[in-house]
Amino acid sequence: MFNLPATHSKYTRYYRPQHSLARRIITQIDTCERRPQDITRAMGYPLKHTIPACDRLRHVLSSEKLGLDGSYIDAYFTPEQFLEKLVSVLDMQDETFEEDIAQIKYDLAHYAYPLPKYRLRADVDFEFTAGANWMSRGGAAQLAHAHLPENIARMTETEREVIVQKCIDEHYKNYNGNLPYGGMIKGYWLTIEQHGEVISKVEYGLPVKS
Repeated sequence: MFNLPATHSKYTRYYRPQHSLARRIITQIDTCERRPQDITRAMGYPLKHTIPACDRLRHVLSSEKLGLDGSYIDAYFTPEQFLEKLVSVLDMQDETFEEDIAQIKYDLAHYAYPLPKYRLRADVDFEFTAGANWMSRGGAAQLAHAHLPENIARMTETEREVIVQKCIDEHYKNYNGNLPYGGMIKGYWLTIEQHGEVISKVEYGLPVKS
């Protein structure tokens, strides 16, 4: 899942949403102009517990799993109760709330957390000229990235291999001979990251001509 950019409102500037539900909640907070301490008080937290309650609110809205992994708990709400109460006090009518929660709980029960990140990139030789600045070089390098579906980490090995091959075929079809600075595709690399570290790299050759 991609990191969503932080908002800069005085009501939401401390949140760093990594889930679409968190983004929707933060948008509602901004619309209602609710400060963290006002929200936690409305949720039923006692005044003396305001600071840790606000810390939990910030953690949940900045967590990829919305705190449902038990990464921040207190004596007042379970992880799911916290989200339900939060949505309630914000008067949100969120159609996919239950679906989002169910998906996160399913992921936590069936997959390693955090899910590995898969990146597919063409191995390209560019012939950069002396006049190619860093923006031009960066733009050319971006074209080497091949798109992978967001749910690739949830696929079986067999399903994932089929999708990777299809993505390689599609990228090669679109960019072979069409890259700037005489870019020549030599092959592809699938990089797998978890906990911020590369745990595996798989090399692929060029698609076989049919």
